[in-house]
Amino acid sequence: MPKDKTEKASSLSFVKEGDADIEVQLLREKQERARLDTDYKTKERLTLQDQLRLNAITKQEEFGALVKDRNSFNRLSSEDIEFYENLRKKADLAHRDMEQFLDRQAREFEQKKVRELAQSKMDSLGRPTRPIDVQKRIKMPAKVSKQKSNTKPGLKGIIKKKHTKTPKPSTESEEGHS
Repeated sequence: MPKDKTEKASSLSFVKEGDADIEVQLLREKQERARLDTDYKTKERLTLQDQLRLNAITKQEEFGALVKDRNSFNRLSSEDIEFYENLRKKADLAHRDMEQFLDRQAREFEQKKVRELAQSKMDSLGRPTRPIDVQKRIKMPAKVSKQKSNTKPGLKGIIKKKHTKTPKPSTESEEGHS
């Protein structure tokens, strides 16, 4: 190959079969390797200290961004704070109104009760008498029985299955209901 073509040709040109000039091709490859080596060596490299400092800076920035992202969910804007304060005030106001309403109703009930008692007839002992139909409607309180000391604690009326073939009826369940 002529020399002027080799200067114009790119470094990775393919040679046609039969026209191969291996010595020129090896020389070109050697020159290209030398150029790449000098480019690599002349390129400004960071010292280890500079590399470590840059790595620490990037890690700190990433951590700061992560913390900011995590904390952003918990932060409230002034509008949000105002909204929640208004909700709390409304709830407090509703609670106060309900308490006032209940107090007023209780006072009215007590006053009505006093008026009705004053209007009802008094018996010889100064107790108000009730009409007969009201007395019939009053029921006696339910009789509360104490648990016997010899009974087993737990639910009554539950029969535990025994491993025998014929189950025996329990008399405890009948006693517990009386």
